[in-house]
Amino acid sequence: MFVTSVVVAFVFLTVAIASVKVRGSMQQDASRTAIAGTLTQVYEQQTAFRVLNRRFATWPELQARGMTLPGEQRVVATNASRSHWFMAVRDTATGIVCSRTGELFDDSPFARQPSCSGGPP
Repeated sequence: MFVTSVVVAFVFLTVAIASVKVRGSMQQDASRTAIAGTLTQVYEQQTAFRVLNRRFATWPELQARGMTLPGEQRVVATNASRSHWFMAVRDTATGIVCSRTGELFDDSPFARQPSCSGGPP
């Protein structure tokens, strides 16, 4: 009886740990997807800004034109010039940071994929 109880407790503990890991992984994947969507919106705003101004916009200029981030996302770094832009965004809930560059001759918002890192170990 004691051995059976120990085996059952071990199985429940193993299932609980596995479900926590799966849930964490799903949250991180959702964060990466959300930030990638944000960076795609930045690409679209940058493209429109460049058509009008012959250069890419700084983050404050994008904000002035109405660009906002979802509540759990924060800009970590940004840069813009005539020929490229860069932005890194952090998800405050998971710690995931994704960054992306845009170049003058990009064909679509999917020409460059975001690079992501971070999150809990």
